[in-house]
Amino acid sequence: MAYEIGYRRPPKSGQFAKGKSGNPKGRPKGASNFLKVLEKELDQSIVVSENGKKKTITRLQAMVKRLVAGALQGEQKALLTLVEVLRRTGKFSEVEVENLLPDDFEDMLELYVARRQKNDAKPTE
Repeated sequence: MAYEIGYRRPPKSGQFAKGKSGNPKGRPKGASNFLKVLEKELDQSIVVSENGKKKTITRLQAMVKRLVAGALQGEQKALLTLVEVLRRTGKFSEVEVENLLPDDFEDMLELYVARRQKNDAKPTE
């Protein structure tokens, strides 16, 4: 059967030769991609006023300052974002609950419950 020319079947003369690329030069080195453009934008300097003084910082530093300030002011989204960033970078480790309690916490709890029951049992005048 002969090779049929048609949809998605170009003639042999129009096909790439074996071992030859359709894009011989390829993507040029140093070509921009999203991350490079983002990094370039975040590295640009801006002037901010901090404690009445003008200061030059990068946009990335300004974003981090704003995130931390928002978290300190009680903005829940900023706080959750900051905690998640710290957790992913390993700067914020989850602490076991057992490590937070003293060794004799069961004795202290029993003493507290006994004291409460004793106070509740006293008749009021």
